[in-house]
Amino acid sequence: MQWETLDEPVAVRADFRGGEITPQVFKRGQQRIRLLRVNTRWMDREGRRARHYFSVTAESGDVYQLCFDAGDLTWKAECVMYEG
Repeated sequence: MQWETLDEPVAVRADFRGGEITPQVFKRGQQRIRLLRVNTRWMDREGRRARHYFSVTAESGDVYQLCFDAGDLTWKAECVMYEG
């Protein structure tokens, strides 16, 4: 498996239900990446600003780390671990 740092803004479709955020699909460039599952989630705070992190598995088997910044309502793909 190979890791790559991305640190790039992405557009994410997510469910916000019951106080929980669940990413469903995201767009990286022209590529639409459907997610099979959220492996884990955690939150970090910088003052009053919350950042929500997600380790997610895509249909391809690749594992991405996504970050939702609740302060400015933006998403970022931070890194990916490629399958195979």
